[in-house]
Amino acid sequence: MRREGFTLIELLVIFVIVGILVTISIPGFSNLLPNYRLRSAARDLFSNFQLAKFTSIKRNSYCAVTFGQDIGGTTYNYIVYVDSNSDLVYDAGEDIVTKVLFSERYPGVSFDTSQGGGDGLTFPPNAVPLPSIAFTPNGLPRDNVGNPGAGTAFFINTRNRTATVVVTASGNITAQ
Repeated sequence: MRREGFTLIELLVIFVIVGILVTISIPGFSNLLPNYRLRSAARDLFSNFQLAKFTSIKRNSYCAVTFGQDIGGTTYNYIVYVDSNSDLVYDAGEDIVTKVLFSERYPGVSFDTSQGGGDGLTFPPNAVPLPSIAFTPNGLPRDNVGNPGAGTAFFINTRNRTATVVVTASGNITAQ
C-alpha cells in the first residue's frame, strides 16, 4: 500500500533549492531599490504638480508648490497648498494639500545640488526666498510676481542616477 505525499528528503531538497534562489535574488532586489525610489520621487512630484494644477482650477484659486518650507520645526522638501492671497508664500491657516519629506518617503533620494541654483531647482525664489511656483485658476503656472512660471527639479539617488521633473511656461509637466 503506497501513501500519497512527499518524503522528508524531498521536502528538504525543495527547501534548500528555494533558500538558494532567495539568497541569489536578494542582492538583485537591493540594487533595484534606490532606482525605484528615485523614479517614485520624480513621479510623486509630477503627480503633485498635476494635483496643484487641478486644485487651482477646481477651487478657482492659486495653488502653489513651495520647496524647502518649514512647518512646525520640520523642513519639508516641498508642500502643495491653496495660496489664498496669491503671494506664493505659505501662511499659517492656508489649506495644505500635501507635504513631502524625502527621508520618510524616499530614503536615499534628494534634490541634485549640482544642478539649478545649488539647490537642485530652477524655480524662481519667492519673497521668503523659497523656490515656488503656483498654478492659476486657468491652470497656467506663475511665479511670485505674476510672470509665466517654469522650472525644473533635479533628483539624484545614492547610486548617482538622476531624474528630472519639468514645468513649462505653458503648463506642461513632464518627468524624465
